[in-house]
Amino acid sequence: MSNKVIKEPSNQLEYIISSKQEHEYSKAVNKLFDLALTYIEDAEKGNRLGRKAAWTQGVFEAPLFYACDTVPISAIDLGRLSSRNSVQIAEEAFDLPKETCSMISVLLGEWVLRNNSSVKRVVAFNNACEPFNMAYELIREQGYDVFRVEGAIRPKLNHDGRLDQVIKFLSGELGDLAVWLTGKQLDESRMAREIARMNRILAKVRTVMELRLKNSLYIKSLPTMFILMGSGHYFGKPDEFEAVLDELIDELNSSDVIPSPLGKVIPLTWIGARGLEFGVYKAVDDCGGALLSWFTPNPYDRNWREDVPPLESMARYILDYFLVGSPVHQIKGIERMIEQSSSKGIFFYHYVGCAFGGVHVEIFRDYFKKRGIPSIGLDGCFQVGAPSGQLLTRVRAFIEMFS
Repeated sequence: MSNKVIKEPSNQLEYIISSKQEHEYSKAVNKLFDLALTYIEDAEKGNRLGRKAAWTQGVFEAPLFYACDTVPISAIDLGRLSSRNSVQIAEEAFDLPKETCSMISVLLGEWVLRNNSSVKRVVAFNNACEPFNMAYELIREQGYDVFRVEGAIRPKLNHDGRLDQVIKFLSGELGDLAVWLTGKQLDESRMAREIARMNRILAKVRTVMELRLKNSLYIKSLPTMFILMGSGHYFGKPDEFEAVLDELIDELNSSDVIPSPLGKVIPLTWIGARGLEFGVYKAVDDCGGALLSWFTPNPYDRNWREDVPPLESMARYILDYFLVGSPVHQIKGIERMIEQSSSKGIFFYHYVGCAFGGVHVEIFRDYFKKRGIPSIGLDGCFQVGAPSGQLLTRVRAFIEMFS
């Protein structure tokens, strides 16, 4: 382990560089960060050279996109290394109210900045949230080609075959998306192979997460978040991302356990948005915490079905997705994660101005409070820079409760 002194980071890039230095013993973690740092730039460059690409959520689209020879560029990843003036640009360009969700403001500002230099195709899944739907229409006015996938909320039960109808409708929408991406009907055998690859990668992500239970500090919080992000889009390089996972598994199986400098590791769970304020993750690590289970928009605890047609498999996966429908459908999965990781407490994270995420968090918090599991709600911001001192103080105080 290195004894070099690292100054406190002040922006997202510096947090990544700091984490690379902290993980200098792991070639795999450093390769992971390199994939993350080059992801969007390489996708944009490839598009200029003729390779198809489109902006999207970067969560569940990989099998369809790669089956269509199209790189999915995660709009959420765009915000992680955004410009400091993105929000100001968006507010001036679109006359946004100050209370607009910071994630929407940042992404709109970034798309304005890239209007003449980047990929101009955008896939919009309409069941995300209304502010996102508004953003898609605003960038359409800026000259972006937006394809809307009309979604639906999963019915609680399959009364009168309603779930079957929703699945059929969404499958049709996804088939239309494939035509928009390529100009021809989907090659279903190709997509079936991509679904098999997705399941293989998700299995490897689960293996990494299981091995972290035994060696919690080998891969700390920030690179773990990037592993989960990458599971949704592979950073545009499927083979390289899977190779990184294989290398991480080999390292975790062969490396000595890294002891906590504070004497013990406090297992914790993260629920909600993946977070842009990387300083929160660093504060968790520095206080002796370890985020060992994550319930975020990148679910790694489930597979895609391979016994049904590919578009139906994707439709079913989307309808079971974290952000679609009532969060009460997800509670059993969270309980299972908490039990497997022996978590002592929960972080609930959502962005300021996101009423959609805030409602979900409150439902979750109320449920787990009644079961005696300590938790803390964090109102984060999607703008670049270090987190506020108040936010870090709350994180540290919460972890110190378990010391």
